[in-house]
Amino acid sequence: MMLRIVLVACLLVATTSCRPQYQPQTAIVDPGPPRRVPPTIRVLDPGMTPRVPLRYDVPPGQTEVLYLELVMLSATVVGGQGQQSGMPPVQLEVKLGPAEPTPEGFIRHAIQITQVRLSKVADEMKPAAREQLENMLEPLLQVQGWSEMDSQGRIRRGEFRGLKDVPPRLSSMLGNIRTALLTVPFPSEPVGVRSRWEVDRKVQLSGIWVDQTVTYDLMDKDQNKLKLQISARQSAPPQAIGSGRLEAYQASVIGSSVVRLGFFTPFSEAESTSQMRINTYVQGRPQLVRVETKVAVQVYPAEAAGEFRAREPEPAEDPRKVTDPGKQELRWMK
Repeated sequence: MMLRIVLVACLLVATTSCRPQYQPQTAIVDPGPPRRVPPTIRVLDPGMTPRVPLRYDVPPGQTEVLYLELVMLSATVVGGQGQQSGMPPVQLEVKLGPAEPTPEGFIRHAIQITQVRLSKVADEMKPAAREQLENMLEPLLQVQGWSEMDSQGRIRRGEFRGLKDVPPRLSSMLGNIRTALLTVPFPSEPVGVRSRWEVDRKVQLSGIWVDQTVTYDLMDKDQNKLKLQISARQSAPPQAIGSGRLEAYQASVIGSSVVRLGFFTPFSEAESTSQMRINTYVQGRPQLVRVETKVAVQVYPAEAAGEFRAREPEPAEDPRKVTDPGKQELRWMK
């Protein structure tokens, strides 16, 4: 591998409490991570009448399973020499819930990646490359956490464990999917069909602070089901990255989504392209590294699996390992 950048971020918050001697001490409830700053939502066109507020209404106790399928191709140029690499189609099985209402009126739910599956393309890989791919993916099986969102779909608080061992590029892909495709932030004001709104936020992807703008076009509404067109753009100013310096970063995403207001899980698909320039050291010498990455992704609920493949995915024999690709029939292979 021509370039490997390892970024580790650590945040430690400690609180202490003292009371007079002999006074009974009340248990201190951990408030969890601080509230996140909600994204800025800007309506560009309120759309046709009738216009109504769009709000999530996930019932307490609801548990869902989603499938996330993605494939990646990247090209790296260092010192005039190029190299291509990629990740064959991979499927993540993710459990969401049960949904729990909070005193503030938010919706809290647990999140856990329960299985990672490879497509049949992995059968054609060389043993060393196949082993490297499995080693890269296996840390995903340790990722779990929780998230709180309000009825507008804005993430207010969340915490994840196990991400530190996930490779930065893969972690960035998952971050983009979560912020642009999984949950749609809705405007405060009522909107109708053919409305359009933008969502601005600053996100951290693999240690890089990125400005992200996502545009949503409401194409159709059928009771509690919304059909959306999605486009996104990202950029980042020059900044330190590992032992090097990011000189330029930009990315674009185009896709579509069907959002069900009574569920966490949408039907979404998208393609993204990103370009990055980094000044770093390769074999002890300063080099300018250029990386272009293309990603295709699909997200859909487990109950719709029959619409995407001939048969249901089989359970893993060992849930701590990446599943045998011979058992999989991902949509990418049709």
